[in-house]
Amino acid sequence: MGATFRQYFASTACTMSVAILATCFNWMEPLMNYFISPESEIPMTTSDSSWLVAFVEIGELLGTVPAGMLADRIGRKKVLLLSGPVSLLAWLLVLTTRNIVVLYVVRCISGIGVAIAYACAPMYIAEISEPRIRGELSGQFQTMWYIGILYSYITGHYLSYQNYAYACCVGPFIFVAFFYLMPESPYYELMVDRPKNAIKALRWLRSTKDVDEEFQSIKKSVEQDMKCKGGWRDLFATKKDTKAFLIVQTVCIIKYLNGIPAVLAYATQIFAQSSNGTLKDHELTIGLGVLLCITTFCSAMISDSVGRRPLLIYSTLISATFNIFTGTYLFLSHQGYDVSDYSWVMYVSIAGFCIVSNIGLGPLMLTIQAEYFPSHTRGIGGGITGITTSVAVFINLKQYQTVEDFFGVYVNFWIFALIGYLGTMFMHIVLPETAGKSLGQIQQNSGSTETIEDAGKIENTLNTEENSTKV
Repeated sequence: MGATFRQYFASTACTMSVAILATCFNWMEPLMNYFISPESEIPMTTSDSSWLVAFVEIGELLGTVPAGMLADRIGRKKVLLLSGPVSLLAWLLVLTTRNIVVLYVVRCISGIGVAIAYACAPMYIAEISEPRIRGELSGQFQTMWYIGILYSYITGHYLSYQNYAYACCVGPFIFVAFFYLMPESPYYELMVDRPKNAIKALRWLRSTKDVDEEFQSIKKSVEQDMKCKGGWRDLFATKKDTKAFLIVQTVCIIKYLNGIPAVLAYATQIFAQSSNGTLKDHELTIGLGVLLCITTFCSAMISDSVGRRPLLIYSTLISATFNIFTGTYLFLSHQGYDVSDYSWVMYVSIAGFCIVSNIGLGPLMLTIQAEYFPSHTRGIGGGITGITTSVAVFINLKQYQTVEDFFGVYVNFWIFALIGYLGTMFMHIVLPETAGKSLGQIQQNSGSTETIEDAGKIENTLNTEENSTKV
């Protein structure tokens, strides 16, 4: 079993947590029309449903910083394993109760689980992977997220409420069983002064016993990083550190205010507004989920060769343009024009927006989050980025229904487009390229204490291992 396969296997086991929590995040989407119908077991208004959709971000807001701090205290692996029982608890409440107040608790618990995944999975993947495949492995995060979304679309539309919840209980058991067998991050093992465990983890991940040079380079990098206490002030220690922090937060805001959370949460309702009968709205939603899984997987395969910067810039620009098309179609429909013969324009625009934004902006935001923060602030940096994510997603989800009620649904897409165009200009001006660089080299460019010589040692070691262990 070669080094590449082992790193893919460990990364996949890790991101299973992302898939099960994506299902928790999105489980209400197939049930939105049911919840507001007279047949609902839990009667609610459209306002109630919109609050419930957005309320998941309250749990994420509460959980992000503790998850990041715990990752530095007890380990990336242990914290990630907690996401299994957390998501299972949410499903047990869904199974055993029929109360809107309990559903708010469920959404909060689900948000805590999402916070764990977003804070810990990117750093675990970045710390176990070689630079040559780090982009591919980091991209698995977004791919697995959409696999979880797709699972909710399929099971939610074709199973009863109770069976839907039962089907979602399976995921946490599978994740815990697989990820329990994976090694802890060698970076973390060195952070807590367990060099033997770090060597053992490296040997398994690299599929070779010859890891001494890489081990020494990582050890020196961690020792230098750990001279700082890793508090929030270290995120602003130098101008370069501050710039790196602001870049990550701004790209995060652009990603989530660009519209993807709202489109995923209200996909069936959006398609229902223009369905011409060829396909049912939920079938279009499932098709969208399939496209998202395929495109994010392909994006992960090309991010290291094409580069982070061009993918981020062009995907943001083109996705904003697709939002203009969608908004214009819905505006004309709202004004009373007969656009039924052109319903394909909206389908193509929605699909194009989701595909293009998830070729670059979707998966790569998490990649640069993991790459820009040094090891001693990666936990707290991930936690703060999680707070930014929670606020941005909450705004995106809650404002969607509000804007639709007051101005019309088309205004949402024009707002998304404006944010996308502003984001494109920002990234064109300030975003550096990180593809193909070791974490040490990236931190050197961002103001880390690691030297170029140390980074070069890591690169030389990894290049040697790539030639001898590639499968």
